Amino acid sequence: MPSKMNKNDDIGLLNVLYTNACCLTNKMTELKHLVSETKYDLICISETHFNDDLSKAEYEISGFTSFRADRDFKLDRSTTNKVVSDCGGSVIYVRQSIEVTKTIKGPDSIAVFIKCDIGIVAVACVYRSPSLNKQQDNEIFSFLKEVFLDQAITAKFCFGDFNLSHVSWISGTIIGQSSSESNVILRQKRYLDFIHELGLSWLLTTEVTRRRLNHCSGTMNESLLDQLLFTDESLVNEFKLGGHLGKSDHVTLNVELNLSHPASLEGDKLVKEERRCWSKVKSEDILEWSKDIDWDFESSNLDILSVNDMWTIILDKLNMLSERVPLQTKKDNIDSNYNTPWVNRSIKRAIRGKNKAWNDFDLNPCIRNWNIALEKQHVFEKCESNARIKYERKVTKCLKYNSRAFFSYLRSRNKVKEVVTNLVKPDGSRTTSDHDTAECLADSFSSVFVEEPQGPLPEACYNSENVKTCGEIVISFSDVYNELSKLDVYKSFGPDKVHPKLLKALADNESFVNALTMLYNKCAKEACIPDKWKEAHVTALHKKDSRNNPYNYRPVSLTCILCKVYEKFVRQHVLEFVESEIIEDQHGFVSKKSCLSNLLETVDNVISLLEEGSPV
Repeated sequence: MPSKMNKNDDIGLLNVLYTNACCLTNKMTELKHLVSETKYDLICISETHFNDDLSKAEYEISGFTSFRADRDFKLDRSTTNKVVSDCGGSVIYVRQSIEVTKTIKGPDSIAVFIKCDIGIVAVACVYRSPSLNKQQDNEIFSFLKEVFLDQAITAKFCFGDFNLSHVSWISGTIIGQSSSESNVILRQKRYLDFIHELGLSWLLTTEVTRRRLNHCSGTMNESLLDQLLFTDESLVNEFKLGGHLGKSDHVTLNVELNLSHPASLEGDKLVKEERRCWSKVKSEDILEWSKDIDWDFESSNLDILSVNDMWTIILDKLNMLSERVPLQTKKDNIDSNYNTPWVNRSIKRAIRGKNKAWNDFDLNPCIRNWNIALEKQHVFEKCESNARIKYERKVTKCLKYNSRAFFSYLRSRNKVKEVVTNLVKPDGSRTTSDHDTAECLADSFSSVFVEEPQGPLPEACYNSENVKTCGEIVISFSDVYNELSKLDVYKSFGPDKVHPKLLKALADNESFVNALTMLYNKCAKEACIPDKWKEAHVTALHKKDSRNNPYNYRPVSLTCILCKVYEKFVRQHVLEFVESEIIEDQHGFVSKKSCLSNLLETVDNVISLLEEGSPV
């Protein structure tokens, strides 16, 4: 199997990564890098050591949905006073484009059922501790029966660390059964008989999945503890044993399954949109490019041009400049989804060196190669730690002028973006696609929206004898220049895809500012704006309670930047008129005044009256 599986994006293949992590929380950076280098559809990890104190942001992988089963029981040999023993647990990461119909949990075990062209496929991940008692073993048997004996399931696969060290997987028998009838061997024989009873086949026979150094004798203990059980051998294309994940003494197992193609949720296929890399362009370059463009309107009579015509002319020329900005490569887009932000070339080089050292050790498992692999592992961990600290110092140092990077990193450490899906419709059914979810949210938002009447207020709302108008809005060249110069280049653009860095750079182009000023004054004169400015990117933010109720979300709109600039001019004009009509005694909702200023003025008046001898 090639080192980068599914290189041709063959939708007929399902790529799975499995390993025993021996505590996954301190190996997430390395796992995310591994996922960014190879396109996996499923990731099965046993012995995760997860617990309720772990926040979701600490173990989530972007682009995947996680299903975990933490240890919820106590081992008999445990000496701790805790109700639940430490360690154990399993997790399965499923790519978000794959539909999961249901899940089943068992002791340190989890199973997901995914929809494929061949039908429903069950994939389970199991960790069997050697210290389980008979009752806990029976619970695992019940879990496996529920997965493998379901007649509605087309294919079943079970990855796991079964700890059956006395099983010869070549012959499917117990080693040393004739000479010993110890409790350990009897329990392992029970598991092997159960596997035969279910009619399961297994993948690995002579391979070694765990190597552990015996420090007393200086020898290497080799075992085949991890295994893949399945019902149909023809569905397993090929497999490859990879390097270790962190300091885990278990290898990784890469398996390619032929399941036709996993049925994606309708409309939920991941689309990699090409983006412009504005960080690689200087403002001076943009200004130099703009000198080759004639920003004046071609028509000598501006009255015949509508605001939509004027905006189309300006937008076409802005798009010409945007096209000169380099595109981000496909690899950059993939890496940004999975890698932690501090991953750099040094870390990638350290990971390659570590993987090569572990591969050399697997080929020649001697003490010398073991020490070399551990040394390379230490180099990687030190490099990763230094890079993370350097990145955190960088975003903290830039907090004053670029707070977006700081708070974005802070949010990524504390919370995970939840995908809005599976909403309850008015008829009681659930949404099954992105389109259904968007329509459901749109209906809920519009149902609570109060539509105001068009035109001026009815005369009953005011005294028509004392009506004052705020006059016509006049926007000057300097007003437009000042607003463009103050734009934050780290803000997001709207539906027109005009980047704020482009507009801020063009503030020094007099011809462009003059054309934009003419457009703004045209909008003010005709009391209308371009149709494109009425569009917005709407994001649903969860407020409280159930995430399946569409009324528990509120909309946040992202409009065009130039529209927001025009709104500032309108607001300032109306505010100046209103403030001129407000009496001086008004303190609430007035600029540079507050309850404190009202109180100070009252106290000052009281003191003045007392000094004059007037009653208070």
